[in-house]
Amino acid sequence: MPENQTSGPHNGESAQETKERLRAKAAAAGESMRDRAEQARGWARSKMDGLQSRVESQPYRATAWALGIGVVAGVLLAGLIRSGRR
Repeated sequence: MPENQTSGPHNGESAQETKERLRAKAAAAGESMRDRAEQARGWARSKMDGLQSRVESQPYRATAWALGIGVVAGVLLAGLIRSGRR
């Protein structure tokens, strides 16, 4: 059963050939990461656009949500601060 090698000589290749092969693999990995990052940016941009359109279409509801989240966060922080003083 042959081993799956990711580095080192393959079938008697020279050090220069090994470097070139590893550079090609690194370039392919970099390109793959750039593609995934672009997909993530597109996904985040679409989510933000959707959120913005919902806030613009229902500003009072968005304000109520923001107020509610702020009140809950304030209560939690106040509880943490009080328990830290004791």
